[in-house]
Amino acid sequence: MKKILVLLFIASSFAVSAQIIKPAKWTFTPSKTSAKVGETIDLVFTAKIDDNWYMYSSQLKVEGPLPTSVNFTKTEGYQVVGKLMPVKPKEKYDDIWGGKVQYFEHEAKFIQKVKITKANPIIEGKIECQTCTTKDGKCVPNKDKFKFDIKTI
Repeated sequence: MKKILVLLFIASSFAVSAQIIKPAKWTFTPSKTSAKVGETIDLVFTAKIDDNWYMYSSQLKVEGPLPTSVNFTKTEGYQVVGKLMPVKPKEKYDDIWGGKVQYFEHEAKFIQKVKITKANPIIEGKIECQTCTTKDGKCVPNKDKFKFDIKTI
């Protein structure tokens, strides 16, 4: 009986340590739900970040941390315009990376412009980011799928 209890305890320990940590929860909204073919619209990516965590921006001046990035699934109907732009990130000097880094706490917002090239495009892909805790410096990568359905008028 004791062996079974010990085995159950060990198994539950592994299950707890294998939990996926996801300190950022994403929402995806277009600036307009309907647009004309040829029109440029904004895709807004917003992350709610857990307390005691922060997320790196999409524009970093140092190498090392994983910047937030968007990878679009190649389909017809739209064209990416420019880069993923962070909205009002904070900036600080980071001793670990040896330079200034842009980051977000509590909420992160990014905008990607796209031009609508065909009727009713479906825009989808993955957003990737790195979040780190302020408590012990632990960092975790995050990936989330996104999808925008844009109706043309």
